[in-house]
Amino acid sequence: MASETTKGEWNPGRKYQAILSQIQDVLSSGEKRTVRDVYYALESRGHKWEYRYVKRAVKKGRRAGYIDPAQIVDASRTAENVAATGWRDPEHFVDDRVDEVWTDYWEDFWREQESYVEVWLEKQSLASVFGPICEKFNVRLEATRGDWSDSKVYQASNRLAEKIHEGKDVRILYFGDYNPSGFHAPVSILDAMGYYGIGLPREFPSSDDHRYYDAEHGAPFEDPNGGSFALERKALNTEHIERFGLPENPVPSSSDKDATIKRSFRRYVSEGRDTNVELNALKEFEREFLEDLVRDSIEEHVDLEKKSEVENRIRERREQLSECIDIDRDALEGTDD
Repeated sequence: MASETTKGEWNPGRKYQAILSQIQDVLSSGEKRTVRDVYYALESRGHKWEYRYVKRAVKKGRRAGYIDPAQIVDASRTAENVAATGWRDPEHFVDDRVDEVWTDYWEDFWREQESYVEVWLEKQSLASVFGPICEKFNVRLEATRGDWSDSKVYQASNRLAEKIHEGKDVRILYFGDYNPSGFHAPVSILDAMGYYGIGLPREFPSSDDHRYYDAEHGAPFEDPNGGSFALERKALNTEHIERFGLPENPVPSSSDKDATIKRSFRRYVSEGRDTNVELNALKEFEREFLEDLVRDSIEEHVDLEKKSEVENRIRERREQLSECIDIDRDALEGTDD
């Protein structure tokens, strides 16, 4: 059995005491964060520490008990499957799943919409921000984490092609980093879709071409069946960086350090500036703005009147179900005998 962690395992100096105190303040809300999130949260509060110091403070602080280990997460490494716990007894099952089961009845309002919307997010660690909003609107959220495997592209192509052929206006709302890979990743995905049923009438040139970084070029693409397809990049963009004074990525990836790529990115995207900013920074500096941006971006494609009609119908049918379903709790007594 592991021994209980004690603060005596590390005696931080004055600098690390200050960093730890500031990190504890960041984590006092109870929200779980990645190390990178902690760094940006400190930046947003005016604490200008080098990333390596923050990373070391988090690592050693967790191990020594200054920081709750459960509050620091690695969103890039999640379990493929978790064991189910089951129920204690039939009454527990009724309380948890059956009693008022009619409240689980729902209908997909998107069936009566002209559009079909998905949100594609480059950073898995931001799913906690995007997830509740997408769930509210019943919108699929995909954490792209850069370029996709062909298997993932194939699955997405089949899913989206079906919607397009139904006559839906398919819209992908993309949120990614402000750097070469963050701009090119969705272009690369669109390119790969051409092998699996969604051939877009556009070119996918080399990095020394503005279209290499422009996923919206030529969109929307019209389908003979009446549907259409477009990817809309919603963040990050230059306006967000300048408006909120977002800090640079403290640890850029190797691909974003490539001289040729950086040069063409400055030419076609960043207006000559050597800029590399992560979407995580916007979350920590202006979370409410980011949440509003996600919500507004989805609502742009929603017929709210039709959505309201479906919601009213759901309420009426839940009432009908509540009148039809009767739970005999007395019959549960003695079931364990």
